[in-house]
Amino acid sequence: MPSRRRGRWGALVAAAAVAVAGTIVPATAAQADIGVDPLIHYTFDEASGTTIADASGNGNDGVLRQSGGAVDGGVLSLPGGARGSAAYVEIPTAGLVGKKDLTISTWLSTRTGPANVAAAFIGAPVASGASFSSAYWLMNPTNLSGYVKSVVTNTVNAGSPWTTEVGAGATNTPTIGARTPAGMSLYTTVIDGTDGQLRVYINGALISQTSIGRDVASFGSSLVSYLGRSTYNDANWNGQIDDYAVYPAALETTQVAALFSSQAIDRAIGAVEIAETATADFSLPTSSYGVAIAWESDDAAITVAGGAADVTRPASGSGDRTVTLTATFTAPDEVRTQTYTVVVPEDIADADKVAADLAALEIAGADDIRTNVSVPVTGAQGSEITWTVTEGAGFAALRAGIGEAYRTVDIERPASGADAAEVELTATARNGSVEQTRTFRLVVQPMPTATDDTEAYVWAFFTGEGAGAERVSLAASKGNDALDWNTLNDGEPIFTSTQGTTGLRDPFIIRSPQGDRFYMLATDLKIDGLPGGFGTAQISGSRYIEVWESDDLVNWSEQRHVKVSSDFAGNTWAPEAYWDEELDTFVVFWASNLYDTPNAADRTAVTYNRMMYVTTDDFRTFSEPQPWIDVRRGNGLGTIDSTVAKVGDTYYRFTKDEASMTIRQEKSTDLLATITGTLPGTSGPADEWTLVKERIASGLPNGEPGRTYSSGEGPSVFPANAGDVNGFEWFLFIDQPSYHGGPNHYIPFGSDDIADGDSWQPLGAKLRANLPENSDGGKPRHGTVIPVTRLEYQRVLEAYAPDLAVTSVAAIDVTTTAGTAPVLPQATLTKADGSTQTVDVVWEAVDPASYADAGSFTVAGVAQDDSRMPVEATVTVEDAVSIEVTTDSRCVVGKVALTVKIVGDPDAAVSVDIVTASGTRTAIIAAGKTASYAFSSRLATMPAGSVTVTPSVDGESHAPVVAGYNGRGC
Repeated sequence: MPSRRRGRWGALVAAAAVAVAGTIVPATAAQADIGVDPLIHYTFDEASGTTIADASGNGNDGVLRQSGGAVDGGVLSLPGGARGSAAYVEIPTAGLVGKKDLTISTWLSTRTGPANVAAAFIGAPVASGASFSSAYWLMNPTNLSGYVKSVVTNTVNAGSPWTTEVGAGATNTPTIGARTPAGMSLYTTVIDGTDGQLRVYINGALISQTSIGRDVASFGSSLVSYLGRSTYNDANWNGQIDDYAVYPAALETTQVAALFSSQAIDRAIGAVEIAETATADFSLPTSSYGVAIAWESDDAAITVAGGAADVTRPASGSGDRTVTLTATFTAPDEVRTQTYTVVVPEDIADADKVAADLAALEIAGADDIRTNVSVPVTGAQGSEITWTVTEGAGFAALRAGIGEAYRTVDIERPASGADAAEVELTATARNGSVEQTRTFRLVVQPMPTATDDTEAYVWAFFTGEGAGAERVSLAASKGNDALDWNTLNDGEPIFTSTQGTTGLRDPFIIRSPQGDRFYMLATDLKIDGLPGGFGTAQISGSRYIEVWESDDLVNWSEQRHVKVSSDFAGNTWAPEAYWDEELDTFVVFWASNLYDTPNAADRTAVTYNRMMYVTTDDFRTFSEPQPWIDVRRGNGLGTIDSTVAKVGDTYYRFTKDEASMTIRQEKSTDLLATITGTLPGTSGPADEWTLVKERIASGLPNGEPGRTYSSGEGPSVFPANAGDVNGFEWFLFIDQPSYHGGPNHYIPFGSDDIADGDSWQPLGAKLRANLPENSDGGKPRHGTVIPVTRLEYQRVLEAYAPDLAVTSVAAIDVTTTAGTAPVLPQATLTKADGSTQTVDVVWEAVDPASYADAGSFTVAGVAQDDSRMPVEATVTVEDAVSIEVTTDSRCVVGKVALTVKIVGDPDAAVSVDIVTASGTRTAIIAAGKTASYAFSSRLATMPAGSVTVTPSVDGESHAPVVAGYNGRGC
């Protein structure tokens, strides 16, 4: 038989010749010759708009309704979800009416998990005034007990028709039949009304046979039929359908077996792809689509045992070997063989292996080393690699690495202010009798100068599942206030993924322990447009995280798409990290569903999320993942979204418990202590995780008028800066999306004692009014807040909001006299975009002792611009001039005359400027003297008023003195 290469078993040369992918390969072979043509047949090989073509020729085209469904590559994908919006297929029923005998056979793979849903349905519509249809056939691949359900209502009960169901997995007998098989399987139901039997088959094998008194003919003359839903008000089904056929006959068991055998072998053959070249051991599939696959090899260059193919490359110089692998596909009623040709290249010489392994070595960022670095101890060609520090031993040393495959270069940076240090590392590669070396020059940067206190915050976040929302945005606080924020970059996201799923969620920024490097991690996940949504994302999601690094929060490295999960993981969600001083390395943790197969197509439903962890020196190389919290909290439920803070010797961990969809707080002195089986209570050793409190903050106001925080996810805990205007020691932000009854953004809480789970106070009202908001209206969802210095904050503003970044402050000079409190003015600010702004200032209180005597002092203040710019005023205090001013009046020839009496300063001659409503005068009053000055009002009646006398000494004016007078008539 000729060799064929197509399908979902992919190849990876030099690592494996066969790999398992997570896609379904449609079969296009004809139906088996069973003597009956289908009445309805959807192959999903093509679709026109929302029309699902009927391949039977009977014109029974289906219609894809609502949103989220897609036909691609011969497979219908339905997203599941809300009945009123999630996609389903509506099937014509005219040809079904009156049929006593029907066979419904469909290849499908479920993603819903145990639930009350329907993958396929035929029945009477819900009658007017009724709540349910009381006549139907319904097929659910996974009922609440994890069994296949295929049932008919055997009697009429309009109030609770589910109690009348009979068949495999029926409501009253949920474990009759068989458990849901893994992956794409053939589900066949025979409704034999003639003989009164309901027979259910999985992959051609009978799993249930039940007597029935009703059939489709008894359901009435008006029918409805669907893929992906029923007439119940349940959520729609989530999964993939490769083929759906309805036969107008009750097929016999032998016909069902033949149908399966023919179709399954076609699919199994189409799902195997063998690489043309193999240089290393690889795995072979031993089953696919319910078909057993056995393998044989005709050459010792590849030996096969079960699903393991061991490759032995011919010796160097002996030539390549061509190997034929023969696969035998066995189904109940059919056996086929298929051959695959694989070339095993001759081995390369030891010298070439050494050269290749040395050439592949790289130390990223070697000219700017600030943290520890991991280096490998084995090359891809099998060379053993040893490392030595050949120069600069005072600045680098080698120790055990993050795993057996690595060594850690432990960096000791020069002191702050010193020159950068150069280190030479030598890698020695050995393979057989060949040994070669290669050197690397590392430039180790000095420690940063003493860092300033943190005075502001930067927030990294995404905004939701909508188009364009799964990108990362940054916001900056309004100075030292974690509850008042500036929108940056004109409300546009700053980070867009170009790798993996091209979606970014749950960004987390961590500062290196030395303080002058930042790493940002993000989830590789794009829910927008993903059929099956979060269900699919947990079964066949990414095993990677996205990484960036920066020295200033503005200039970021290229995106790194890094695999951290094993092949048995279905997702890698919400990565965070913590620097562990004892381990002297970073610990990275995230949530994953784990499965017993690396092939996503063979996974039936979500298992449950475990919190996993690895260690890393440099966010480039990682240890093997290990479970951190491994506790099943219900069907498809576990724990996700952990975040960690440390006080003294105690770590505090906040984690979403999916059983209640709330946040639980735990504590331990050992960060890497693990939890297995059940979540801990409040008692236990200090170095194990114990409970502080469940349902943190649940029931507190969420800031929305009249509403509370009930459940949420993505907790972000961070210390308050010294001087934060809100006065707390810690903040805990919890994301409350709409599907948890929230406003679709973070809800804040504050505490002065992180160890007290009851200490969190609601702060949502303030944050709600001061959230950053993107141009599309999105507000911060799962992310992280990081405290930053004023310099770091300034750089962020200059880069992403130049209209807010203050580049200079106009000089603020104030003069007062001894004993008189200074009047402190507004501040005039110049921005990075060239604009100016004059704003109020909140000045520090001035101690009266500061202006009691002549001299100068400064007053600090915070400008009330959006960056809360620190400003400073210089106050000059002059000696006070002591004069006394009194007034009197009298009548002169029927007119009022005003007299101003001034008692001069006892120690100095004073020049005075006298201003009245009747005129002005300048005079000099000798030290210790008194003078009077008359002013005629020329009025018979003079109204009340005041006199202003401004004294000057040696040409310098002092504070004016104001004296009032009463009105008078003559």
